[in-house]
Amino acid sequence: MNTLDLELFDMGRDWLVGVLRNTPRLPADVRLEINQREKPADSLIRSIVDIRAGGARRCYLLFRRSGRSRQPVERLWLRGTGLDLEALPARPLMNLAEAAGPLGEKLCLSLISYLVKEAAPRLGILDRDRDTSAIRALLLEMATAHLPVSYHTDLSKGKHYVEALLAAPDTRPATILSIGEDGARVTQTRPVEIGRIANGDYLQGLFLNGQDDRPLKNELVVMIQADRVLKIASPAIRGTSPKAFLDRIAGFALPVRIRLREALGTIIAKDDLFGPVFAWMQRLQGLPAQSSANASAPFGGGIDFAVPCGDAGIFLRGWLWDPHEAIERFDAVSAHGEKASLLDRMIRIEDGKVGKHFQHNGMPVLREKPGFAAFLPMAKGARHSLQTRAELDFAGGVRLDLMSAVSALPPRLARDLVLQSLPRDRLTPEILETLYHPALSALQADCLADKRIDRVIAFGPPPARPRVSIVIPLYGRYDFIRAQWMRFAFDPDLAHADLIYVLDKTEDAAQVESLLHGLHLTFGVSCRLAVNAENYGFAGASNLGASLAAAPMLLFLNSDVVPMGTGWLSRMLDFYKATPDIGLLGPKLLFPDGSIQHAGLYFIGGIVKWWLNGVYHKGYGADWPAASTSREVPAVTGACMMISGDKYAAVGGISEQYVIGDFEDTDLSLRCRRQGWRNWCLADSALMHMERASIDGHASYTQAPVDAYNGWLHTRLWGEDIAALQAEIAGGEARQQVA
Repeated sequence: MNTLDLELFDMGRDWLVGVLRNTPRLPADVRLEINQREKPADSLIRSIVDIRAGGARRCYLLFRRSGRSRQPVERLWLRGTGLDLEALPARPLMNLAEAAGPLGEKLCLSLISYLVKEAAPRLGILDRDRDTSAIRALLLEMATAHLPVSYHTDLSKGKHYVEALLAAPDTRPATILSIGEDGARVTQTRPVEIGRIANGDYLQGLFLNGQDDRPLKNELVVMIQADRVLKIASPAIRGTSPKAFLDRIAGFALPVRIRLREALGTIIAKDDLFGPVFAWMQRLQGLPAQSSANASAPFGGGIDFAVPCGDAGIFLRGWLWDPHEAIERFDAVSAHGEKASLLDRMIRIEDGKVGKHFQHNGMPVLREKPGFAAFLPMAKGARHSLQTRAELDFAGGVRLDLMSAVSALPPRLARDLVLQSLPRDRLTPEILETLYHPALSALQADCLADKRIDRVIAFGPPPARPRVSIVIPLYGRYDFIRAQWMRFAFDPDLAHADLIYVLDKTEDAAQVESLLHGLHLTFGVSCRLAVNAENYGFAGASNLGASLAAAPMLLFLNSDVVPMGTGWLSRMLDFYKATPDIGLLGPKLLFPDGSIQHAGLYFIGGIVKWWLNGVYHKGYGADWPAASTSREVPAVTGACMMISGDKYAAVGGISEQYVIGDFEDTDLSLRCRRQGWRNWCLADSALMHMERASIDGHASYTQAPVDAYNGWLHTRLWGEDIAALQAEIAGGEARQQVA
């Protein structure tokens, strides 16, 4: 058994840290034992090779004893595969504040680095309300000099900026601790060289996590850089806001402002409260957009737009002129300083304006299309990264720097811009998976993250005990409402219905309110109008409407679906109540010419690379025998579908993953089937449906391949279920047509 000398120090609250100066290589299963096989409550063992000490292997041991342990530490054992090592304290237990004496400055700095960079993230020893007085005292002992700070700005939310004057620039990585007796804030950063001033000194900028609205007790700020510890104190010259900082740096050279922004971005965590402030700073002082479009140059490039996609990453659209195929590096850099390569992520697309600008008489000829689109995942997210730059290296040492414009789009407009970035003929499952989906899923989630109803307007008294709540989303097309009311007004069933219109286009609120007010005065039908705060699409609007429901049953109805008579609603309710294990119920829907528009849905494969929705008996006569019997079907259309409120809640409502509106109905149908419920088409009720009239007025839907993305996403989520279902339920005699 080997025995080593152990330097052991008390950190307070049952935490101890030890240093072994020379140790063998430790196995992966190494464990620590105290005295007579006492196990520590927490521990972290780290072995490093110290190059500065001639390659000696150091071992750091951090452990917490149980509060019940009263016996002093007389020895430690390190045990594992092929290891049985005893360590005896070289001297009586000392406070960590006294470690500099026995360890020496360099080994003490190495110990602090271990505590800050490895132990703190894993064991939380620097967290708020922890006893950090011993570490603070040690740092105070070692910090024998001050960083010559000349300027300080409190940026808010615990972020600070300082400038220092040095005889020579020093931009080596640094660790800054803002530490009190009850916790610490750690910043891993790198100083930014600003330039040389008149007296020959160098000005450097530095960002740190420091004092916020909850000051630490006896707070001390130190910078650890290489082999030194420096105190940082606030000077007399200081700013007190992000605007003061922006005014301060406005006259700095553009490369310096870029480096300062990215240095600040590197210390901002994904969920940092400073994130919105950082975004606002980019809006207040956006860096100039930059491209390289010299028609006589052999290379060129530009970023048309860079869209931050929530916490996922950045979507880029741009162009690259490289007829000699000489590019060697193409990296995008977020405002957080996070870098990602574009070379293996670009989808090349046509961009006619680039060829017209650079080509003369059709020469030179490009083998690759000049345009590109790419999605770049970012570990820190990109929600508050509003400008993206790019670095391009070409053969021969040619370097280009690009900068996007500041992205100021709200999530919905950003989502629509991404949707329109690629032509439909370039969409493949691979491109949808790697390019579209990570961007669109993040933006779609942001579009609906804070969805809410702005106001609810009631027309007439509500029914006393409604049997069903009818939810009708509205967007853009309101000419069918009058036709609906002509039927609603003379149907006794509507007296027991809770009628809810959900307006998903806020700017039309006055028009729709006036229309419903007039119809109520004319026909006496009671209803409510819920005006959404923003446009949330079919699913978002439907779910918000359902949240207002006063009845145990829900009927989702398109605004372009018009009843053809009376009694249809009670027949649907009675059938639903009488059918065991029913999930969704949909009626027969007819085109205005009387032919079938819907008699249940199934799924079609082989036309494109994802499943499409098919309609049983579409286009056949309304009295077609196979469509004249109520029967179980794989799915029903969202144009008119009924479900009980408790089952709607059990499956989580209508999925909001799909963009604008498509496939939510079959998604809901499949979720019902997964619960063991069956979906039915009721042949005894028929309504008229002006197919897709309610969605074709949506500009974002008609101008982009929304259906392709939604169809691919639907297959991604449900492909295996659909394949199994189609094997179970054949298409029958139906002529297979796409819905």
